[in-house]
Amino acid sequence: MTNIHIASQKFTPFSHLTAHQDLPQRFTFPYYYTPHPLTLQAIEQLQHYLENQTTWLHDFEQQGVMFGVLVVKNQKDELGYLSSYAGCPLYSFDNEQIPPFFVDAIFDDSAHHHHFSQQESEINQLTRHINELENSFEFIELTKNLAANIEQSDKEITEQQHAMSLTKTQRKQARKEAELQTEPSLTPEVLNLFIRELGNQSSREKRELKALKQHWKETVSEFSERHNKLLSIIKSKKKEHSELIKELKLASLKSCTFLNQNGISKSLFELFNINDLKTTTQDPILYSSEQNLPKLLQTAFQMNYEPLALGEFWWGASPYDQIRQHKNLYPVCQSKCFEIIQHMLDGIETDDSPLELTPSYGKELEIVYEDDVMVIVNKPAEFLSVSGKYITDSVHARIQERYPNATGPLIVHRLDMSTSGLLVLTLTAETNKHIQKQFIERTVEKRYTALLEGNIESEHGVINLPLAGDMEDRPRQMVCHRHGRSAETTYEVISRNNNRTKIYLYPKTGRTHQLRVHCAHQAGLNTPIVGDDLYGFKETRLHLHAGYLKLRHPITNNEIEFEVNAEF
Repeated sequence: MTNIHIASQKFTPFSHLTAHQDLPQRFTFPYYYTPHPLTLQAIEQLQHYLENQTTWLHDFEQQGVMFGVLVVKNQKDELGYLSSYAGCPLYSFDNEQIPPFFVDAIFDDSAHHHHFSQQESEINQLTRHINELENSFEFIELTKNLAANIEQSDKEITEQQHAMSLTKTQRKQARKEAELQTEPSLTPEVLNLFIRELGNQSSREKRELKALKQHWKETVSEFSERHNKLLSIIKSKKKEHSELIKELKLASLKSCTFLNQNGISKSLFELFNINDLKTTTQDPILYSSEQNLPKLLQTAFQMNYEPLALGEFWWGASPYDQIRQHKNLYPVCQSKCFEIIQHMLDGIETDDSPLELTPSYGKELEIVYEDDVMVIVNKPAEFLSVSGKYITDSVHARIQERYPNATGPLIVHRLDMSTSGLLVLTLTAETNKHIQKQFIERTVEKRYTALLEGNIESEHGVINLPLAGDMEDRPRQMVCHRHGRSAETTYEVISRNNNRTKIYLYPKTGRTHQLRVHCAHQAGLNTPIVGDDLYGFKETRLHLHAGYLKLRHPITNNEIEFEVNAEF
């Protein structure tokens, strides 16, 4: 099949274009973006296809998928787009069902298995050999006999030592009684003979114990020597197996390569600075090569298309552990793709990163309460509690400037950047410890106000969903019943209006994004907070507000409470 034919298969023209449609001036900043109108049109076309097609048999209501579009200009200066889905074909779908216009995988499993079939065969043979050795009758029996002999050895030696301890006590008592007797028949000579016999008895017992230990040492040594010979062979084979796997891994990383617009190709091995078989600075996340943007850019560069803009969206049911909204737009996963995308976009000018801007400029920080030892502020939405990598303006920075003589850490707890509301800061180290202890012991009463996207049926309830950080997609959190930390939230409905529900949220624990996940997750309220760009849909702001706080004053120990109404 020629490249021209492949290109015609992958390139999808727009069904219609607005006259004099402005082209993007720069390529989309992939990790946080507002989609270009052309991107939205491409997404609309692809979603229309997904909604109406009947040839692709995948059940998206059971397993949703992240799709991507890349708006491109082909060699004839025609506008169109490339389409992709995230994931490896053999992992995600039956190859026979995939429509031909989706771009190909970068890491070709079939080619990989063909190219590395000999190494994989060696690994499989070694695996079988190791299993045969470990499950052989001889090794199993030797392992059992060795363990049984060690156990019997310990038992008999311990019993002998215990018996010696008893007879030693008896001899000591007998000698004491003999020395105290005043009968004429117990002459000094008789007493000395009696004491000598007691000593001989002690020596005999010591010799018997030594002989017992020697017996078991020889017996155990015989089994141990035979067992260790087989164990040494198994360890040697396992080491050989491990080395072959490492070699295959490195060969795989070297064979998975990525282009950029300059025609420069780099492998995962090079991009992740993998030095040798023993040391790696960082490993790529599984199937990081098969995320949408790397596949889309790879095809564009191979076909000499000019990439203009991108967009990704979720289609279908959300996985249980994560939260994805059907048809919602998402940024590229930076945790999975950063090193790859950095290379592939080399020389391509992108939009400025909104993550490095300072959205807090001009925001007022309301002081709700202050005295000599503590401050309560009403943090605005989209304002950091603590300065970050790119944004220096924060609650901490402003309070530090306001109170230059404050001692100890100012921050006791934090609110998400997007969350507004009451935040406690301390001005002395002693006060910080006092209030921090209240938070740790969960004696501080907190109440949040949230506006949800839809109506919820129950008036109140409790959500218990354990949370863990999503290591493959930071800063997102995921529900994990196996490894997650316990998280509990009580909720209470305030009102319902225009298919939205205002509620109070009372977190018992303080996990990262706890309230956002508990609201949006299918096993929680199954309704995201309005404006939640991580677990729901973008809007002007996240409608989550820390509106009420009650704690004990660190000096007077009196209960103090604060309340600031939400602006929504």
